[in-house]
Amino acid sequence: MREVFKAFLTTRTAAALSAALLIGGCGGGGDSGGSTVTPTPGSPTPGFTEVEPALTADNLRLFGELDASVGASVGFVVLSNDSQSLDNIDWQQTSGPVVDLLAAHTQAVGFDIPAAGSYEFTVTTTTTNGQQRSLNFSLNAEATTEDNQANIRLDHMATERGRVSLRVDSPTAKIITDAQWEQLAGPEAEDIVYQEDSTGGPLQSAFFAAPEVTKDEVMEFSVTLTFDDGTTASDTVLVGINDAPVSSSGIFTQNDMFLTTDLIPYRADTPWADGLNECVYTNLLVNSCTFNELPLIGMQTSNPTIETILNKTLVSHPWMGDRFAEFLQNSATSEDMLNLLRGVTAVVISYDVRPSFYWVRTGAIYLDARNFWRTPEERDTLNTAPDYRSDFGNDLQFGIYWRYVKNDSYYYPQASLAASNRNSRNLEQLEAALSWLMYHELAHANDFFPPTSWASIADSQTPLSFFQNNAPQSTLLYNQYPLSSSVLDALADVSFGGETATTAQRNYTASEAADEFSADTAPAFYAYYTEREDYATLFERFMMLHRLGVSADVGVIGNNNNPDALITWGQRNRINQDTLQARTAFTVERVLPSLNVAQIQAELPATIQLRANTSWYDFESLTDSQRVSPLRLEDSDKPYRPALQMRHWDNHLRY
Repeated sequence: MREVFKAFLTTRTAAALSAALLIGGCGGGGDSGGSTVTPTPGSPTPGFTEVEPALTADNLRLFGELDASVGASVGFVVLSNDSQSLDNIDWQQTSGPVVDLLAAHTQAVGFDIPAAGSYEFTVTTTTTNGQQRSLNFSLNAEATTEDNQANIRLDHMATERGRVSLRVDSPTAKIITDAQWEQLAGPEAEDIVYQEDSTGGPLQSAFFAAPEVTKDEVMEFSVTLTFDDGTTASDTVLVGINDAPVSSSGIFTQNDMFLTTDLIPYRADTPWADGLNECVYTNLLVNSCTFNELPLIGMQTSNPTIETILNKTLVSHPWMGDRFAEFLQNSATSEDMLNLLRGVTAVVISYDVRPSFYWVRTGAIYLDARNFWRTPEERDTLNTAPDYRSDFGNDLQFGIYWRYVKNDSYYYPQASLAASNRNSRNLEQLEAALSWLMYHELAHANDFFPPTSWASIADSQTPLSFFQNNAPQSTLLYNQYPLSSSVLDALADVSFGGETATTAQRNYTASEAADEFSADTAPAFYAYYTEREDYATLFERFMMLHRLGVSADVGVIGNNNNPDALITWGQRNRINQDTLQARTAFTVERVLPSLNVAQIQAELPATIQLRANTSWYDFESLTDSQRVSPLRLEDSDKPYRPALQMRHWDNHLRY
């Protein structure tokens, strides 16, 4: 029997923020009585230069430039001018060319200026002691003749010690050859990491942890871009820092997570507002709430509607709930999702969730909002800090990679979506980004709380206490259908858990990995990380093929001297291979009992062996019996080629 719970890990990488690491075991066993990690507090920066407000009125201070040019990215932050903290923020545009204030409920807003003219705004607030305050201001925008422009995305509010990301791009066709960042004012940011673009577009990013503060503050940064013709362009950005109340015993803070305080119920009139605000995603949550305070949706009703789900949804920006509603209304997976969502207490969609996860401690799913955006403006509001596990497994000689394909082309990841291109996505692309993720995370939820359990759960129990007394279905899967490869089990700890590879593991070849993987019954390499991930991936792959006709490719590819990504071994539709069918049926029948799994398996496409020594990107050659000349990656007319490594990882938290 493999370990149920993998040891949690704290690590630092060049692409991660040392003050914002996520640790633990989503999907693993364990209980609340284990060891804990107490975050090391920072220290407020002494004697820093404060940002000068543009206006002060009604005991409010407004920060931001009141004159700008068309096409510029601008932002404003409002702070109290006395000892009272602000609550219930509302920004309204009263005149001028229309802009989208996508974070109008927070203390900071940012947007691009679409046209010349005068823009009038009002910001209204309520202090924590109930006093109402408001401030009116005007932004004057003029046309510009400048050829070069820099746009930092995006002025916003952050929680002290929370993760912050900024990115700068330019509408010019010129190539950015250098980006010089500078903090101009505000409490000093620590451990700033700068990163060049990895998505194919001309942008640069900066990542850091928000400093600890004793009251709400503002930080100001500038960046100067240099282009390939020697010309330059500059921009500035404001980041507000919220002096948030934090419990050192909080279940999130003990996992080194400092959460945004800008979460709101998507439906303002939901009867579950108190439970959502207090029991799901807050720095003050110490113990799991009871099901009386926030029940599973399946304990409320056996036939939830979309409104039932939206009433249990918490968002950091209202647009995220809009997109979730669109998905539930229009996706071919909608009926599945409504049924699967019965296994959760709530849905959280936030810009600072990275990566997505399910947590039995609260019974909720937490979804990375980067899967929900449809417009570039929505995308601007997202945190883009790299996953701290991005470099795990890099010293291995092979990778076992995955993707979703349809009609012999990429389904996920999606082409032509570099952030700097300012693209939009349609509903089909939204479905492609969300469906596999939702199937995966909701399989976790229904693993811990299967449909057969909902009627018997007592309101006085908590999600955690139920779990501690009832084995998840994935444990039963492993009792009956365990994976056999201890080699890949250990290698998964390297690739997904950050364990240091042994000499033997570093010497392990792609051919050896292919032999080991092909002989076993896992749907993906990730399945070896924990029993819970195996269970969720089995369900996810089956449902994507069954409901959407989308195939999963898995390929073992050598990492050394292999510029064309020639595969050593690979399969399409491995989920329907005869050796995996019993494990898959066991899982799907427990997650969605209404499905006739045996009949569906008989009708699903057969497994296809991908042709060895062929480029992972050469779709025709991989599956065609007539050999085509190998695709060269350096060809000038090359099709869409994303990075091989797609991180199919949940956030793994301790219980």
